[in-house]
Amino acid sequence: MVAYEPTFGIVDYILLLLMLLISAAVGLYFACRGNKQRTTEEYLLADRDLSFFPVAMSLLAGFMSAIAYLGIPADVYKYGTMWWWYAVAHVLAIWITTTTFMPVFYRLKLVSVNEYLELRFSRTTRLCAAFIFFVQKCFYMGLVVYAPCLVLATVTGMAFEWSVLLIVIICTFYTCVGGLKAVVWTDVFQMTVALSGFFAIIIKGSVDFGGFSNIWDINERGQRIEFFNLSPDPRARHTVWSIVIGGTFVWLYISAVNQMQVQRLLACKTLNTARLSLILYGFGLVLITTLPCMVALVAYAYYNKCDPRLAGKIQRDDQIVAYLVVDIFRDFPGLPGIFVSSCFSAALSSMSSALNSLAAITGEDIVKAMWPNISDTRYTMINKITVVFFGLVFAGLTFLADVLGKLIQTVLAFAGTFGGPLLGLFCLGIFCPRANNVGAITGFLVSLTFGLWITTGAYMYPSASSGNSLPISTEDCMEDVAGNSTALFTMSTTENPMSFVNETMTEIQENEEFGYRSGIMGLYSLSYTWYCCILCLITILIGLPVSIIKDRGEKQKVDPRLLCPISEIFICCLPTRWRKTEDRSENKEYYQNSMVADLEFESTKV
Repeated sequence: MVAYEPTFGIVDYILLLLMLLISAAVGLYFACRGNKQRTTEEYLLADRDLSFFPVAMSLLAGFMSAIAYLGIPADVYKYGTMWWWYAVAHVLAIWITTTTFMPVFYRLKLVSVNEYLELRFSRTTRLCAAFIFFVQKCFYMGLVVYAPCLVLATVTGMAFEWSVLLIVIICTFYTCVGGLKAVVWTDVFQMTVALSGFFAIIIKGSVDFGGFSNIWDINERGQRIEFFNLSPDPRARHTVWSIVIGGTFVWLYISAVNQMQVQRLLACKTLNTARLSLILYGFGLVLITTLPCMVALVAYAYYNKCDPRLAGKIQRDDQIVAYLVVDIFRDFPGLPGIFVSSCFSAALSSMSSALNSLAAITGEDIVKAMWPNISDTRYTMINKITVVFFGLVFAGLTFLADVLGKLIQTVLAFAGTFGGPLLGLFCLGIFCPRANNVGAITGFLVSLTFGLWITTGAYMYPSASSGNSLPISTEDCMEDVAGNSTALFTMSTTENPMSFVNETMTEIQENEEFGYRSGIMGLYSLSYTWYCCILCLITILIGLPVSIIKDRGEKQKVDPRLLCPISEIFICCLPTRWRKTEDRSENKEYYQNSMVADLEFESTKV
């Protein structure tokens, strides 16, 4: 075990406590305001009266979890700057969401995004999607809570269990009592705090190295700067193709059909407000993809000759940013506190978003099906109880996170495995008029089964898909490992100071000896970045033919409000006999009435 010297001072603890108290105060404010969160519209959708700026900031905060705060810099530090291509994937995903998915969902006045699947296919499809959302979100939030608790334990020596308890209680409290308005406005505050931590690291590093250009030069010499890996091999961990194409599918799932994000967009005043929120969110995603990459470059500039993990100062790659902060800011009281507050803010914002969205899914997809005539007051109370329940579930799953490996890779692998089939379901519904319930469920189940198989196999049989880390050095580490008084972490006196280094070196060498596997085992070497793309396509490529075979010769009628106009592009690629016999011209009057209703609704909200 690595022992550590607590570096938190009284100022740092005060800043952390202040951030937590402000978050709780926002929840109390909205609990006592207006209808006091007694109605469904207010509790889950903030009366559908939110403006674009707080919604965009809340969307960003949902992404800017402690996983991104710790995982992205750790990934770039170890594997290089190919990660930045996710910024392109973000822009493509937001553009597709704005032009196709969001207009359909907003005009249907949904609360749960899964309600669309019942309107388009069946209740069974809706419940399947709800179940997968529960599983994916609970495991994801276990990682989200784990990350800041890891930081707090790293820099203060606080017991991990107490860290978990602290974050779960605070977040569950203000989400439970304050509803979506509390979630959104605490997200605005927490996003500001979270960004300040990144800027502090980048500015301090630039000052210490005489400008960011010198940091860039150090990283170039260390082979960290890489932007044009054009390898077509799908087993390569990060390439331009895998990140831009595969990443677009991942972020399309997150932005277009994920309840956490869609629920905020549905709470906007108008459709144009929702679109503007998405556009601002897209620009913000580029920023918070770039900043963690810059932080990673700063970290490598400091530790290019003494990697902290090989030196035994940290145990996991994901601790590199926490170690960097308490190391370079040790003479600046309060700055480590700002960093930990930033990390906690990122985690709180993601957790509150997840709790609120899980309450919406549980209420709309399950509770209302069991008690369709439930009163609004009782229904809102059940939503609040649901928030508390899932808060406890998150706390329990946090203790499983330590065995799942690299934070950011694990999260995106989960998003691909569960998100790919879900995204495929919605794509079948919105873009494929010939898709029906039988085809949708068949494609979904086949895709999900295949995804679980590949993910489980990749976890059980580690392969080169995990990527070979770039060169690291320990040439200046010997003095610190031997007991340099300036080292932040020191080895336990009962251990051999070099044993941890030797064990870590052996582990890295063993991992890098894995080669690409052949045959069926070769699927386990597939880069995690492709999971969502492949599984989404499997859902569509199986679901659509099964639907066509099932309905051969029959005339299927689909409510045109459930389709996106871009679906006509896909229809024209099908053989004439497969095309839907009822085209848009037959529904011209229906479409006109639908558009009039939309315009009337928009005018009442302006």
